[in-house]
This record gives sequence, C-alpha cells and structure tokens, in this order.
Amino acid sequence: MKISLAFSGGGVRATVFHLGVLARLARQDLLGNVEIVSSVSGGSLAAGLVIASAGYRWPTSEEYLHEVVPRCLALLTTQNVQRMYVLNSLLFPWRLATGRASVLGDALESKWGIKGSLADLPVSPRWLINATCYQTGKNWRFQRDLMGDYQTKYVTDPDFRLSHALAASAAVPGLIGPLRLPSRRHRWSEFRDGDWHRISPKYQHLHLWDGGVYDNLGVESLFKPGEGLCEGTDFLIVCDASRPLASETRQSRWRPGYLKASMRLVDIATDQVRSLRTRMLMEYFIQNPGKGTYLRLGLATKKVYARHPGAGKPALTDDEVSRVAQIETTLRRLTHSEFSLLFRHGYEVADATLSTYGSEALGRVPSNQVLFRAA
Repeated sequence: MKISLAFSGGGVRATVFHLGVLARLARQDLLGNVEIVSSVSGGSLAAGLVIASAGYRWPTSEEYLHEVVPRCLALLTTQNVQRMYVLNSLLFPWRLATGRASVLGDALESKWGIKGSLADLPVSPRWLINATCYQTGKNWRFQRDLMGDYQTKYVTDPDFRLSHALAASAAVPGLIGPLRLPSRRHRWSEFRDGDWHRISPKYQHLHLWDGGVYDNLGVESLFKPGEGLCEGTDFLIVCDASRPLASETRQSRWRPGYLKASMRLVDIATDQVRSLRTRMLMEYFIQNPGKGTYLRLGLATKKVYARHPGAGKPALTDDEVSRVAQIETTLRRLTHSEFSLLFRHGYEVADATLSTYGSEALGRVPSNQVLFRAA
C-alpha cells in the first residue's frame, strides 16, 4: 500500500495537527508506506521538523513516536521563531534585501536547527515543498533534485538551503513576506526531447510566497480532477488544518485598515479555492472507496466514533476541539497545553476517519500499542 500525504498550511497550528496525524499512522506502523509528501506552509514546517529531527531521513514508526515527537514538542514549546523573525527584521534591516522570508529561514536554522540543503533530503519519500511564484502565478516546487515551475522552468540539483525553501513555503502575505531569489545565481534548464537543455533565466529576480496562496491543501501534484491519483499512490491522505473562515467582526488596533482588508480578501479567496478542491476530492473518494480520505481540523470526532463504536472513543471534548480549531495562524511558541490538544486532535481526527473509512485499505490499529502522550 503506497501512501501519499498532503499537508495543508496553517502556521504552527497546522504543524502540530499534522504531527498528530503522523502519530496515528505510526501507531499502525504505516510510516514506511509513505511514498510522497506534498506540503504547504505549516505543513512544510511539520515535514521539515520530522526529517531534520530524524537526521535528514524519514523515520520508522517507532523512531517517530519515541524520538521525533518529543524533539518536536521541545522545540515548538520553547523556541519562538516568530519573535526572532520580528526582532531580526527590526535590528538588521539590511537582511531584508533577499526578502523577508529569508529572515524567517535564518530563524528556522537558529531556533529549530533546520540546516543543510535540498540535496540532504532523503530519496524516499519524495517530498514536494510548495510555494507560489509571484511572477508566473504558478505553483513553485522545491524538491531534492529540482526546483521551479513549468513556466519559469527548472534548476536541477539545486544548491539551496532547506530552511529558506521552508520559509518560502510559509511566507504568508501580511505576516511574513516573499523570498527574493536572484535568477543569475542558478543554472536554468528546460526538459525537452528526452533531456535537459540549458536556457537563460526568464526573470532577473523571482519572488516566492506562501504555497497556500495557490493551493492551501498542497494536493495538486497528487490528484488531478478527471484523472485521479498520481502515479505511485494507492491511498491519498489529505490533511486540512486551515482555520475556518469566520465572519469578520473584530477591529485590529495595529494593522492599517487597507492592510487588514487586503489580508481578509486573500483569506476569502484562499478559502474559496480550498472549498472547491475539497469538493472535488470528496466526490472522488466517494466514487472510489479505498483510494483515500480527507482529514479536517475541527472535525467533531465524537459523532464519527459514535457511528462506529468499535473504532474507539475521543479524549477531547467538543469545547477543546473548538478551541484548538481557532488557534491563529502564526509561528509563535505554543504552550504545552496547546501542543497537547492540537497533537491529540490530529491523532483523533485521523483515527476516527481512517478507522471508519480506511480500515479495509489500511487495516486496523493494533489495540495493544500506546500512543505517545505529548502532555
């Protein structure tokens, strides 16, 4: 069973939710079945933390539960990446010449220890780090041996810092800012007639923003409407940790009105795109049972478990689920309580959904295994 994962954006809220989903897969010893990971923003940070914490390889299920998760817990509850980003932006403004996201990338190296380059990533699973190219308006992808989009073309075997690729993927408009990439520093190629051919760069500079601007689910490379799942995928798990779009009633005291309005419009457009992609995914999963599932932050797992008593039961109350679903999209340090609730919620959403709709494809969870407790 070849599993592909799509990790959505949503800041550290999404990061910990996705860590909980991985814990559910690890409890069933399924991490070794993961062939492809496609991530956006907070989902990219989750995958980056996992791979860096495992020594720049994909961990076994046992390693993940007993070594990787405790390291992620320690980092996310003690290190404040957002504060360092703000301070460095103010104290060292000349560093903004390469874009605000580069300052975030430096903070990810310093605070979370995410070092090395794309070349240091494992061959398996194949990891697609998604960003959005401002110049082309297309989905830009960072991979171990490739980066670019189909209009800009590609850099093969890129010498590019992993932390900066993650920062570009997480460069939320209004919160962070773009990564500025000088084209002349890289060798550009186009694939045609069965081989790579050198070309001149089309732009002097590229500006890379949050991948969620283009596709906040990170699913485009894994699923095509009318075609189905990408090659090499038997079962697709889409993890959506985006914050529900609520009615705007609060007044910001520190953001200018035009900035607040612009960010609100981006949120509305992003939510509409996500909703359309979700509907297509759900229709495909309904018509093709056993091909995948959709995991949504804020799911009332109590109702899902109640329909299938043998699947298990939730530990979180409805109030706790509602609280974690409303955690803002930031990169701040989490409290132990926030981490524990988000982690547990990700685990329970995955457990309730996979036990109910994916047990025939994936099998059932052994009842004698113990979930790592983050609290």
